[in-house]
Amino acid sequence: MTEPVYTLRIVTPVGIAYEGSAAHTIVPVERGFVGILAHHAPYLTSSAGGKLSVREKNGSLKEFTVEHGFFEFNGNRALFLTHSCSPVK
Repeated sequence: MTEPVYTLRIVTPVGIAYEGSAAHTIVPVERGFVGILAHHAPYLTSSAGGKLSVREKNGSLKEFTVEHGFFEFNGNRALFLTHSCSPVK
C-alpha cells in the first residue's frame, strides 16, 4: 500500500523553487513547526522562516532554508510563499 501524497509548491518572487509530491512536510511557523500529511484540514499560517523538510512520494528527504512567508494547505494542495528558498546541502 502506498502512502497518500499531496502537491507541494514553494514559490519565491523569482519563480517556483520546488514542486513535487509530498507525503509529509515539516513547516516552520511563527512558534515552532507543524507537520502536514495528505488530507490535512484546510490550514493557513504565517511563517517566521527556517528549515522546511519534505519527505517525497519516493521516500527521499529534501530540506530547504526558507525566509518568512505564508503556508496554505487546501484540497490536498500545499503552497508556501516566501521571499527566498535554498536547498540545504
